[in-house]
Amino acid sequence: MGLGLRPGLFLGREGGELYGHLWVIHWHAEALPGWPSGTDLALGADPWPVIDPLTTLTVAALSRLVGAVSAWNALVLGAVALAYVGGAALGRRAGGAPAVAGVLVALSPPLLGSLSSGLSEDAGLGLLALAYAALLGEGWAMSLLGGALLGLTAASGLVLGALGALGAVVLGLVDLLRRPARLGRWVSAALVALALAAPAAWSHADRLGGEGHRSGAPAEQPEPAWRLNPWRGADLASFVAVGEAEPPEGALMRIHPTALGLVPLILALIGGRHPLWLALLAAMALAAGPRLSLMGEPLGLDNPAVRLFRLLPGAELLNHHGRVMLIGQLALAALAARGAATLTKRWPGREGRVQAAVALLIALELSLASPAPLPMPTTAARIDPLWSALQDVPGAILPLPLAGPGVHTQRPLYEQRAHGRPLRLSPNRPGDLGELRDDPLARWLNTLALPRGARPPESPSWAGLAEAGVGAVVVREAYVDEVTARLGPPDLTAEGGAAWWVAGR
Repeated sequence: MGLGLRPGLFLGREGGELYGHLWVIHWHAEALPGWPSGTDLALGADPWPVIDPLTTLTVAALSRLVGAVSAWNALVLGAVALAYVGGAALGRRAGGAPAVAGVLVALSPPLLGSLSSGLSEDAGLGLLALAYAALLGEGWAMSLLGGALLGLTAASGLVLGALGALGAVVLGLVDLLRRPARLGRWVSAALVALALAAPAAWSHADRLGGEGHRSGAPAEQPEPAWRLNPWRGADLASFVAVGEAEPPEGALMRIHPTALGLVPLILALIGGRHPLWLALLAAMALAAGPRLSLMGEPLGLDNPAVRLFRLLPGAELLNHHGRVMLIGQLALAALAARGAATLTKRWPGREGRVQAAVALLIALELSLASPAPLPMPTTAARIDPLWSALQDVPGAILPLPLAGPGVHTQRPLYEQRAHGRPLRLSPNRPGDLGELRDDPLARWLNTLALPRGARPPESPSWAGLAEAGVGAVVVREAYVDEVTARLGPPDLTAEGGAAWWVAGR
């Protein structure tokens, strides 16, 4: 049931987006106290506004003090701890058992899936839970605090902030139906939230306007990893999935498990009728994505809930609808907390101990009988010596192949911290050679990992690489012999692969 923390290891899956997020945090940490809008360390990264400025700033500053591994792991552990605190506060505000709601949010499959995928922008879920708890509290001070926390949620993650704002609107409307005199408090809270969220949103104005947006969705096809929901939306069966689930070996994917859990559902039912049931069901409907699937098989049906959702401005920019269950988890936690409080009334004087036992039961179920990644997967922080030997290379480094089976498209970004040289690759377009896509030598090297790659050129020419500013081509160990047979001995061989200098060839 532990989080899997060990020295020299990042908490998170190598096959997710961990390397990419660590790369962004690295060059921001190097620039502190400055705050760059982008970088020239990779193609298309200028500008590069971060999706989670508050989180990136915190981890970058911490990494300067304690190192990258400790800083990142502190983020993950802190996110889980904050989720517990926020969940407990929300459960208490809903009239339920705080420990039950805290455990449900802290160990929720949607949160752990995001954290294990390296999605630091979802680490502020506990902050959002605290915002909701404050917004539903009494007094102007609590309302203004809730607005401030909601605004900071947007700075910790743009998607989480947008989803959280939508949830806050629903909460506000439901509350005002019962207590219309609170209109002034909700309006004031909204103004505070907007003021604090505006800088983060403004930095992504182009993206919010749809410029350069890519959904990254694969063609509709059977999905063996349906319990983990790697693409677009949640499989209908994934809400009740049980048992451990692992991504296919070597697969590069983000995971978004949405299993609700049997114990939480029973508790929510015991709690009876409540407006939060509508919030949970709405979140589940939206999380299913634009096209419905069941146990990995496409049903060939559109999701009317998503079609309605996309009437909202900017709603079409949500790439993975499964992330809506981050908000749904907060509703489930509050409902289950209410049910736990109702259940434990049968043991007067022992409510606290019984509620703690129920929270422990939930933790055991989420750890042992759901697709939640527990213990948390880990990734080695070590960088092969090859990359440290490239510090004096003139020009950019082109690591090939850029993509293919067994090739992590973001790993060179993380390895860049060992040499600091610009990379001739685009973080936004994995595997794309850009202007070199028609160069015979680059095209062949880039397809080395494919079963049917390009044919090697009869007379390799390095002129195109030189004109593109490439100083060295780096090939990983698995392909060094094949490349050496065609291009001759490398100029540098070290653990991790080999490099060929472009200049003078």
